[in-house]
Amino acid sequence: NNGKINWRIPFGEYKELTKKNIPITGTVNFGGVVATAGNLVFATGTVDNKIRAYNAKDGKELWSYEMKYLGSSPPTIYKFNKEQYVLVVSTGSRTVKNQFPDQTEYGDMIYVFKVKE
Repeated sequence: NNGKINWRIPFGEYKELTKKNIPITGTVNFGGVVATAGNLVFATGTVDNKIRAYNAKDGKELWSYEMKYLGSSPPTIYKFNKEQYVLVVSTGSRTVKNQFPDQTEYGDMIYVFKVKE
């Protein structure tokens, strides 16, 4: 509530740059982020099609998964039978496709990941 920035990181990577040993620069983002009470931040929407989990306290990347299409909205967190899940709509993006025609495709996937305790 005080406006202090606790951490900042580049979000997303261009594989072509990574192959040339260029540090992660970040990419355009059209998805979003969601945080859990357990200090996890889940983020989607980069042109590398990944969902990532970060430590909310220090920004360290804890996990990532490459989806078939770009995450097209913030992840949704829900609980079922005492277990927590992260749902991601992965459809690509018309806006990203128009700006970066060679970096994204349209699709129709929904991913659900179980969060380990």
